[in-house]
Amino acid sequence: MNIYALTIGIFIAVIVVLRFRTRRLEKPRWAYPMLLATLPIYYWVFAVYATDYTALLNELMASVAFLAIAYVAYRSRSFATLVLLAIGYVAHAAYDFYHDVLFVNAGVPTWWPEFCGSVDVLIGGYVAYLAFSLRKRVAIA
Repeated sequence: MNIYALTIGIFIAVIVVLRFRTRRLEKPRWAYPMLLATLPIYYWVFAVYATDYTALLNELMASVAFLAIAYVAYRSRSFATLVLLAIGYVAHAAYDFYHDVLFVNAGVPTWWPEFCGSVDVLIGGYVAYLAFSLRKRVAIA
């Protein structure tokens, strides 16, 4: 395990959440879904960099689920869709960690699973927190 990549990933996740909060990007419903939709693109770039078009095709097929989750979360802001979005982030972290078991993309850096996985888990946890705080606010109102 690459502890440096893990630590930097945690740091980046905290910065992303803080920037989204201070710039009030949590209020509009596009910020976190858009971020989830961009995560598969890194794998596409890695495949193109390695000139492995079989890996690119595999990455494109695997990204459909994440893009679908991001689209559904963008279209509706409710407790259920925020939970779905949080699950999407955590599922992407699992995808990061088990990526080499599914197929090989030679362009992926060796430190990427720890880095991207830690970002995904922390942001997914924060989105879950947002979902449950939204549910609590709706119950109080």
